[in-house]
Amino acid sequence: MQESTISARETDRVTLLFSGGIDSTLAAIKLAETHDRVVLVSYWNGFGHYHINRTRKRAAELSRHFPGKFAHSLISIRDLFEPLMHEAITVDYDKTGSGFVWCMSCKLAMHTRTVAYNLEHGIAKVADGSSGSTDEMVEQAPFSIELLRSFYREYGIAFATPVYDKPREESIQELKAMGFNLGFRLGDRFLGIQPKCKPGELYYLPFVLLGSQPEHREEVVVDFINEKLATCRQWLAAYCREHGIAMPKE
Repeated sequence: MQESTISARETDRVTLLFSGGIDSTLAAIKLAETHDRVVLVSYWNGFGHYHINRTRKRAAELSRHFPGKFAHSLISIRDLFEPLMHEAITVDYDKTGSGFVWCMSCKLAMHTRTVAYNLEHGIAKVADGSSGSTDEMVEQAPFSIELLRSFYREYGIAFATPVYDKPREESIQELKAMGFNLGFRLGDRFLGIQPKCKPGELYYLPFVLLGSQPEHREEVVVDFINEKLATCRQWLAAYCREHGIAMPKE
């Protein structure tokens, strides 16, 4: 995966989309080793998300290991996710024939809200915990990540995936050696350490239990993302106008 790291400067800040799971926790650690401040942003969409406060516990755990390195914000994305989701399940599901439209709508809302956060706070870099070990999840597929990278670039923000090429078992052992809570292990998944999403869990349940890979046709997903990004750009323009934020592309 190209552009998997973010270069650091003195007094540098980076925002990390943060669930508190294995991959985002390790990404937070890697960023803390090279940046002065890592801003963890966690989201809930208002439709099926629960155990959201687990992110606070993980953020506190990180702060105990790296005092002064982290800030954490818990933010609602319902105002953007709701229109994206409504169109996805009323129109796009019939077109695509796949439940990925729910998960991808949620992920696009998260990334769009992160653009707004970074513009509002003057942060030029962002990362997430996407992993090549879990690229059966459509939002972590390489082509999805490249579209997101281009989207951030429109707003003058560099996007990175610092643990994408890290083998998952190595990530697990690294966190275990540092004494992080890993929860209950089910295959290569860990329960009890991050928020849960009922629709997403149902969609990926056949893969978790049976190894049945969901079918995601790249051209269909790309078309879906590009269509939804138009809505995301409109939301961002309205948000920035309302909050008096200048957008670099204007």
